[in-house]
Amino acid sequence: MNIKLRYSLAGFCMGIAELIPGISGATVAVIFKVYPNLMSILSELRIKNLTLNLSSLSKTFQLSISIPLIVSMFASVVICSKGVSFLLTNFEQSFLSLLGFIMMCLSIYVVNFFKDAKQSIYLIIFLFIGAFLGFALHELNINSGNLTSTYIFFAGILAFSFFLIPGISGSAMLVVLGIYGPIIQAVASFNFSMLIPFGLGCLITLLILPKLLLSIYSKYELSLNYVFSGLIFSSGLFLF
Repeated sequence: MNIKLRYSLAGFCMGIAELIPGISGATVAVIFKVYPNLMSILSELRIKNLTLNLSSLSKTFQLSISIPLIVSMFASVVICSKGVSFLLTNFEQSFLSLLGFIMMCLSIYVVNFFKDAKQSIYLIIFLFIGAFLGFALHELNINSGNLTSTYIFFAGILAFSFFLIPGISGSAMLVVLGIYGPIIQAVASFNFSMLIPFGLGCLITLLILPKLLLSIYSKYELSLNYVFSGLIFSSGLFLF
């Protein structure tokens, strides 16, 4: 597949994923096998890399593929939002069950399961670790109590981390942290006393986590893919 077409399709599907509760855009990036390079692009988000030199900017942020991904992502949100809303309103359980089944099947596609697992049985351990983490995170029930700025800040860090990590969606983590409703209300009412600490947490994650994930991925790619596969499988199961 042409690389620009692959990133465009990945971006389109990532946009749809962000419209659906329980599915993360990072999961789609793994399925389309663009996740490592996407983390590489995000890891370059530094003030020193921002320049008016278009040639340098294009090379650093791979604009030839990142722009098609971003444009198609926003286009899919605009084009598909009403359709997804209609399906969730009228056929929620059937729609989510179908998506869950697809995700569970694709979790096997993410890795060369039958080939690699046969050669290295220890990889199954990483698969179960990912699945266990997925189940554990879904079963968490944290009472947020008083929503202090510190709590909101760390909620932003954790939620955006799962925006970048395949398997569990950032919105699902906001629900777990008991802050999904307040953040949605804060966005609607422009409540900057909540949005600023939350946004700062997200920004710190964006500046730190992609580089960290890329470093881990470069050393333990196969093992990490199996962890991601387990996370995706458990997320698909919870959509039923």
